[in-house]
Parts: sequence; C-alpha cells; structure tokens
Amino acid sequence: MKYSISNWIYGSEPIEKTVERLVKFGYDGIEIKGEPADYDTKQLNDLLSSYNLEVSSVCGMWPWDDSNPMKTRDLANPDEKVREKAINYAESCLQFGNELGAKVFVCVVGGCGKVKQLHEKEWEFGVNSVKKLAKLAIDTGVTIAIEPINRYELFLLNNVQDGLRFVRDVNSEGVKLMLDTFHMNIEEPDPPASIRIAGDLLVHLHVGDSNRQSVGRGHTDFKGIIRSLKEIKFQGYMAMEPLPPTAADVYDLSQLDPSVLDLYAEECITQLKFFEKVI
Repeated sequence: MKYSISNWIYGSEPIEKTVERLVKFGYDGIEIKGEPADYDTKQLNDLLSSYNLEVSSVCGMWPWDDSNPMKTRDLANPDEKVREKAINYAESCLQFGNELGAKVFVCVVGGCGKVKQLHEKEWEFGVNSVKKLAKLAIDTGVTIAIEPINRYELFLLNNVQDGLRFVRDVNSEGVKLMLDTFHMNIEEPDPPASIRIAGDLLVHLHVGDSNRQSVGRGHTDFKGIIRSLKEIKFQGYMAMEPLPPTAADVYDLSQLDPSVLDLYAEECITQLKFFEKVI
C-alpha cells in the first residue's frame, strides 16, 4: 500500500510544514489541493523532491453556492456557462497534475453541497462534461477519478454502483473510480464488498473513519477494507482525509492545538500499516 494525506484539510498551513509532518510519519506522498494558482509549481516540485515525496493526486475543489451558480464548479449544471467554467477548472487541474507527476485527479460531478436536482438531464450533462475532459486526462497521464459523495452532500452520485455506472457511461481509459471510506460508511451496506465490486476500476481511496476523524476513532471496518484492497490487488494511494474536531472553520487552524494535526496523521498511517501487516 502507498499512503498520502490530502493537504486541503490543513487549510492555510504552509506546505513546508505539512511536508515535514508527512516525512516524520513515513508517508509516501501528498495529495495536493486542486487550486493551481496557489502554488509555484517549480518550488513545490523542488520541495517534494528534497524530501523524496510523490504527489499522489490532485484533489479537485468543487464548491456549490445556491445563490450564485457562477461561484460553483459543477460539471453537471443545467447552465452551459457554469459547466464550461467547471470544465476549464478541471483542465487546469489536469495540467497541474501533469506538471507535478500526479497520477490521479479527484473529480466530484456536481458541487459539494448540491443536494437537490435542478434538471432531469444532469446525469447526461455530467457524463458529457467528463467525456470532454477524458482525452486531456489520457494525454497528461492523469486519470480522472470519479468520487461518489454521500446523499447529504450531493444528490447525483452517492455509492459505488452510481460511480461504476457513471464511469461506464463515459467509457474512457482516462476515467476511473475512487471511493471514500467516510462516505462509504453512510452509503454502502458493506464497504469491503463495495471495494471488491469496484475491482480494477478503483484507482484511489480517501480515508477517514466513520466520524471523519483518524483511523481507529470510529467504527469503520478497516481490517475488512485492507483485506478487500489486497484481494483486488489495489495499486493506488490511500489518501488520508481526517478532519480534526474543532469549533473553528477547517480553513482557520488558529484555534486548534497543532499537536492534533500530527496525532491524526500518525494514527492513520500507524493503524493502516498494522492492518496491512497482519492481514
């Protein structure tokens, strides 16, 4: 197994500090927040190279705003202009991922927080948008990984069956599936079985426990998940995405004890490597 952490969970923390944390606990890579304008690509590559860390993936950011659709990134939106804006964003992330050597771009079809259907053809709109991105994915060598999200955050794709149907509708080697153990805890009756169902289409996994904290702080069956990953000969990254409990906004870490960030990073990789060893 290969392990990374998605750096969006650390908000505005300097990337140098995040990298130091990952190296300290033995991570193989880092998942970079999909905001290309926030980074100097050369400096980021130099930093990661100096620590011998890979970029496992680029994590797309897919905000939803009911009051202003043009502030959203929604590949399935009924408004063609909104879809085109999301496509342009995804293209920039694929190019960004190529420059960083990433193999995966995390794609949520529809804005995160969009829980109501706006149009009967949103599935079709989403498929067509991703089809437009598929050739660039192949050309850049960055696979688009479609992520199902739980029903309380997204109405369109919620579970492994939705994800597989969507990937098959797009029908491109540049588009595969990813899963997230937190969302699976809500939507999948048997998460380990869902991983087996995904099979070789599964290219990436987000990891958070049932309460979205670090591995071992909830009731997710990570032993079963590791066993299923081994059964399907999973070759991708497990990217940690635990959210430390805090009253502060996740983007404002000023009210959070920094030791919690280290603790969660350490707990995740320690627990998963133990399960990997004994199963």
